[in-house]
Amino acid sequence: MKKRFISGAIFTVILVLLMLVDIPLVHTILVFALSILGIYEYNKAFKNAGYKPISWMGYIGCGALFLTGGLVDDANKVMLLKIAVPTLIISLFMYMILTNLKRTVIDVAITVFSLLYIPFMFSFIKLILAMDAGRTLIWYVFLGAFASDTFAYLIGSKFGKTKLCPDISPKKTVEGSVGGILGVVIAYCILNFIAGKYFSIGIDYYIVIIAGVIAGIAGQFGDLSASAIKRFCGVKDFGNLIPGHGGILDRFDSVLFVAPIIYIFLKVYIFI
Repeated sequence: MKKRFISGAIFTVILVLLMLVDIPLVHTILVFALSILGIYEYNKAFKNAGYKPISWMGYIGCGALFLTGGLVDDANKVMLLKIAVPTLIISLFMYMILTNLKRTVIDVAITVFSLLYIPFMFSFIKLILAMDAGRTLIWYVFLGAFASDTFAYLIGSKFGKTKLCPDISPKKTVEGSVGGILGVVIAYCILNFIAGKYFSIGIDYYIVIIAGVIAGIAGQFGDLSASAIKRFCGVKDFGNLIPGHGGILDRFDSVLFVAPIIYIFLKVYIFI
């Protein structure tokens, strides 16, 4: 527990410092690095299960999102994606055929899914940071993910009795799940108070509460989805980059689901 707390504290400080930097390219490099590490851990897990994902294609996909996020102007981003996505998919099948099926259709599917699950979902961090006041709004993502994990663990350890998904994650409980959702709501209300008082970007509290409930649920599904992949692949953790926490995907599994949810929520709220 001590190792987990120390490494978590160091990681949080680094994350805060990176978010305080008002340099878009730094944020793009961060998302790119997270995507590359995530792809590596994901491929390693599936290789452990006997599959052969096409790793290099995953890294190229991360590079494509890196270009659209930081090195290409807005007018050309959509056009680049329209070119990149079909090119990647066609290239995967060409590679499968030209190598005489050394890679199977399942391997191709695993590779395509890795691009959707990791760099695409991570890219919503960059999209939120690009919004007005994005460096403040992004904390709805990180607080939503980390508060859900933390409160679910604390409440579940103390009061948890009813198993939530025993076949996927035996230690998770219904009580912990409810605690995680309430924890996100509380964290969001505190963040909204600070954002409104000191940064003049407060959001209506009823919207914040609704967002907290949705983000709390999304974060837990993100955690459970990663657990389902690990159980399928027969691994305990995706990696050991962060002592006591595991790998990047172990730490950011909830973020992968919360980031797009918060982005959509903010877009709808701004539109309203």
